[in-house]
Amino acid sequence: MTRLPKVLHGLPTPQRRLDDGTEPDPDFGLDALQERLGYVFANPALLRVALTLGSWSNEHPDAGWPSNAVLEFFGDAVLDLVAADAVWRRFPELAEGELTRLRASLVAESSLVRVARALDLGQYLYMGRGDLKRGGRDHAGTLADAVEAVLGAVFLDAREADRNPGVAAAEVFDRWLGDRVATLEPQHGLDAKSRLQHWAQAKHRVTPRYARVGDPPPPGDPLWRARVELHFPNGTVKVLGEGEGRSLKRAEHAAAAAALDVVGA
Repeated sequence: MTRLPKVLHGLPTPQRRLDDGTEPDPDFGLDALQERLGYVFANPALLRVALTLGSWSNEHPDAGWPSNAVLEFFGDAVLDLVAADAVWRRFPELAEGELTRLRASLVAESSLVRVARALDLGQYLYMGRGDLKRGGRDHAGTLADAVEAVLGAVFLDAREADRNPGVAAAEVFDRWLGDRVATLEPQHGLDAKSRLQHWAQAKHRVTPRYARVGDPPPPGDPLWRARVELHFPNGTVKVLGEGEGRSLKRAEHAAAAAALDVVGA
């Protein structure tokens, strides 16, 4: 008996093509993607759903393919679980708040986008003409959602095939982010300003200060600039970095990130 949600029952065969420009190039087939994933689907149609955007489903309502939204929702939860397990095993001594912060850094959109680009996942997506015109194959949010949907599809496929779904999802996650987990340090879950403050206090026993650069920008086109400085007891001031942002707070964070690159922290 199938344990799939009803929306995933009776899917067409993944090989069906409409050849209207909204599908991937034939060279980007499901077999090639499964090889990149290191996971072979018992039901490749689940992977096909994970790659199907709502815009494609809306333009092809009779094709029989639902959008990947339901798998993205489910995959988000699977991702949180396997990431929590990986972080907890890496740092069994850390408190809950620190583990939560590290997990968040692992599953952040920027992290998932790097995974998607390493897989060339954008080239496998089925998307409507509007998304194509807007560069959807390299859109950060679209790529991150697709990564979550694929992981959700892996979990469901393994369960349907009487494999261990948690193990299957964890193995795929490890291929994606295992190297990142192995190099994690407790401070990596901190934002740039917090990390810079920890570094400055440990290295120089001073706290970074932030200053606006230039006049406030016009309201219609706000682009703030800020710099971060170290003020030493002898009166010396050292500028560590500058940054820009749509608000002063964002500019300060950008300055802190630039400073971290300079000091190697």
